[in-house]
Amino acid sequence: MAKKKHILCPYCFQGFYNSEVEYQCENVERNSDGEYKCEREIDYNFNEYWRVEDVQVRHIFTPKKGLFSSFTGPSLEQSKCDRCGYPSRRFVCPHCHNWLPSNMIEEGSEIISVVGSPLSGKTNYIISLIHQMRKYGHKLRLQVTPQQVYRDNHEEESTQNLFKNKDNKLFKDCEVLDKTLVEDRIQGIPLIFQLKHLDTKKTIYLVFYDTAGEIFNNELEVSNNAKYLQHSEGVIVVLDTFSLNKIQDIIKTKGLTSFSDMPAPIEDIGTTLNNFITNKAKGLNKKPFAFVFSKFDAVLNNARDMGFNTDAFFDGSSFADSSYINTGKFDLQKIDEISETIKGALQEYWNDGNEAAFVSEAESNWGDNHKFFGVSSFGCMPNSVGELEEVKPYRVMDPLVWILYKLGGFDIQTINEPKKK
Repeated sequence: MAKKKHILCPYCFQGFYNSEVEYQCENVERNSDGEYKCEREIDYNFNEYWRVEDVQVRHIFTPKKGLFSSFTGPSLEQSKCDRCGYPSRRFVCPHCHNWLPSNMIEEGSEIISVVGSPLSGKTNYIISLIHQMRKYGHKLRLQVTPQQVYRDNHEEESTQNLFKNKDNKLFKDCEVLDKTLVEDRIQGIPLIFQLKHLDTKKTIYLVFYDTAGEIFNNELEVSNNAKYLQHSEGVIVVLDTFSLNKIQDIIKTKGLTSFSDMPAPIEDIGTTLNNFITNKAKGLNKKPFAFVFSKFDAVLNNARDMGFNTDAFFDGSSFADSSYINTGKFDLQKIDEISETIKGALQEYWNDGNEAAFVSEAESNWGDNHKFFGVSSFGCMPNSVGELEEVKPYRVMDPLVWILYKLGGFDIQTINEPKKK
């Protein structure tokens, strides 16, 4: 008997109890005529979510429930299809009928969302983040598992397969991942990663939408984003360092990159986040927010030209990576130093009329529930054709580990702090 849990669907973001979960028939056998033994059917909930018509899917059915299941919790055991009798344990959301991971239904579905401005490099960031967590997560007793759920006949859409392909391209082929174009994106497919602490068994899901960049000044997109941000336990906001006008000018002057597209100005993002707070997602300021500046290697390697103090990033004569990679302990003081250094730069050297206001809005809305981070998904700048000599991510895990620390339950050990019970 499973515990009764409130589940948040990572597709439609509708809530339900796991006692209300529906099943989908797993029978793929065919008869002599080549027809499925359990006939496919048009599912209007599924079609409405994907904005398609007349797509046929496997039969959805409601399992038989015990008399007291609404009080004691669901069994979540195999249930026979009410049409063909085939046993199934494939859970689907009762609202949009998308397939959900079984461990999410059993253990709950708290989530951390990742959003980003257009051209911020958030796809490269999320792949680097998960790669590093799979490599070093054991230092923090964390296990990261890409989920294997997908639409019928679209196994390539599963997080496990999407991650593997992108991870190979970035880390084996040393190629920058292509930016996601609006015309190429498939709306509604989340990348879902389970994060679990091996000792406390605390579980949370990292949910990321590989779209063409959330449009921070578009009212419809703001509304859609607010819908899932308000249900998140924490949020990682990926910002393009090159969206800062003063940095952009220096980068162009030095010929380090070209700008065929203009990154979203930071003021658009600040305005939208404030809009979330005041209108559509009340209570968002009570959640930990990590503001993550990507491509930060360009700043660290050109710090003198950019008026940036790198002291917080150095350990002796070299750049210091995250402490827990070697020690298994999180250096909170270092995170504070980095955040304050970036905020100071935004308020002074990089302020072009909006950056300081953005910092003030963050301080006003989130207080101690926000930090600024500087990360590099590659550890270097790619050449003109998007190739990299070597991929060595820098501090990409810090924002996620900080959020896990703030949420509690993940036993994140810190330097110079007593062990939590």
